[in-house]
Amino acid sequence: MKKAIIILFVLISSIQTGNAQSDNIAIKTEGLQEANYLKMNDFYLTHYLYLDLFIRENLYLEATVEDVSAVIKAIKTYVSPDNKLDIEIKKPGKQKYIIRFVLLQKDGKELLIAFTNWTTEKKKFEKEIKFENNSYTRWYFLNGSKMTYRKDMSTENDYTSMTPLDLANAYLFDELADNDAQIEPQITNVLEEEGVSVADEIYARLLLLKYEIFRDDSEGIEMQVKHLDKLFESNETSMDLRGWKSAYDMTKFQIALTKELE
Repeated sequence: MKKAIIILFVLISSIQTGNAQSDNIAIKTEGLQEANYLKMNDFYLTHYLYLDLFIRENLYLEATVEDVSAVIKAIKTYVSPDNKLDIEIKKPGKQKYIIRFVLLQKDGKELLIAFTNWTTEKKKFEKEIKFENNSYTRWYFLNGSKMTYRKDMSTENDYTSMTPLDLANAYLFDELADNDAQIEPQITNVLEEEGVSVADEIYARLLLLKYEIFRDDSEGIEMQVKHLDKLFESNETSMDLRGWKSAYDMTKFQIALTKELE
């Protein structure tokens, strides 16, 4: 089973963290009222939305920290059951990228849905969002401080068949807050094993780094970054770790995003 933490990260050859201005981002919805309705941990917004709305489908790989944080700040400020939010992104090429954020109720559960003007069938941006044209859409369940992609829901996974690291990953991203206390012990048990492989140690420390971002523990983040920097430096010639290095670069971008949102 592919490890969820790195799926699609290998699409990234470099992470843009330059000084580009958020002038690329424009709110198109008129008459918005500040709501500050969403209560989820910033960890999920910075993880899911960057991966899903900028990296997947190669939607906007050139996005900077400023670009992505401008989108997330707008979501946090305006989106509510009474406010939908349309954002227009300037990007290289002729057609602009449009994202619409909406809160909906489904089977008694609250969902944050992102509709886009990208069509997965034609692989291009339309002039506007057209649901009938197989518009690329992502949706997430909201449960207090947790935000969960539909395929990460506990009902979609068999936890009994998972390795300790995959189980820690599943606990971090599922909708069950009660599972969160089991994340660190699962990771620590692997790190304390004798003869743990370099790949497994990197996977474990990447998960631990994600967990420290989730906990907003700056000292823990710094410690795991030092460990991972050393691991990649010591194994820089290993081609087998290129996917992990891309995942690490992605996570460092996420750290920059969380700092920008403070």
